[in-house]
Amino acid sequence: MNDQMFFYVCVIGAITAVGFFVSRLFVTGSDTKLRQRLSESGAKLSDSAEQEKAENEERSAAGAVVQGLQKIGTAAAEPFMPSSREKQSNLRKQLGYAGVYSPSAIRVMTGAKVLLMAGGVGIGYGVGVYLNQLMMGLSLGGLIGYFAPRVWLKQKIKKNQTALQLALPDALDLMVVCVEAGLTVDDAMQRVGSELMLAHPALSREFGIARMETRVGLSRSESLKNLGVRTGSPALQGLSAMLIQAERFGTSIASALRIQAEALRVKRQHAAEELAAKASVKMSFPLVLFIFPATFIVLAGPTVIGLMKSALFTE
Repeated sequence: MNDQMFFYVCVIGAITAVGFFVSRLFVTGSDTKLRQRLSESGAKLSDSAEQEKAENEERSAAGAVVQGLQKIGTAAAEPFMPSSREKQSNLRKQLGYAGVYSPSAIRVMTGAKVLLMAGGVGIGYGVGVYLNQLMMGLSLGGLIGYFAPRVWLKQKIKKNQTALQLALPDALDLMVVCVEAGLTVDDAMQRVGSELMLAHPALSREFGIARMETRVGLSRSESLKNLGVRTGSPALQGLSAMLIQAERFGTSIASALRIQAEALRVKRQHAAEELAAKASVKMSFPLVLFIFPATFIVLAGPTVIGLMKSALFTE
């Protein structure tokens, strides 16, 4: 009995460590830059040097913990890295769609699969021993732990694509103002990216990368093509194709941007109307399964109880 309790304690400790690793590695808030900027402005306003020093030490300690966990994930992923360049390129492309451009992202992703699979196997062993279904618990726990990072990556891709699509009409309106004021397309993208850094950080990051590519020597058409291919967003792909055609045929870029923004805004409105039309259908299932039975019990319950206590059923 003591050995069994000791084993359970070890399994719980391993699961806790894996959960802490995942929470620190993947659940990184998207408002990190906003928090840093607010903390820096607060430090400038406050004259306390000790508070600023404590914040810097805390930030450095958190960064050291994250770096340590990333090193652990990278070391765990070393024997399980994809051998072919095709698989690595596919995984890197999916990470790019999700907005993750870190060079060690592939190793961290593979290491997370290994660690979560080990944690899932431990949880499955405990559940299997409790339910007398050892093989089923091991297999299910391992599969869930292995596919959990893939599910997270798909959700991250969907979230990033939605953020880019929703932010693009506002960005195009600002680009129209900048282009009509006399700025080039590259300078307009840089200015719009800096203005939308807090409101739409994903689009601001992509515009910044496109601007950096033009500064290192790529042509504007190549950087715009890379913008559409890198993100995988249909809206950005359409924007890049439109800007390339407008530059090639010498048409007005401001007019083209205004038309593109209007088309994206109409498309976003149609998507919202589609979701609103689907809401009634989605609400019918909980309405029939949960709300109608509860309402029927509340309304007909006293009548049924009175009928059961009547002479018709007591005699």
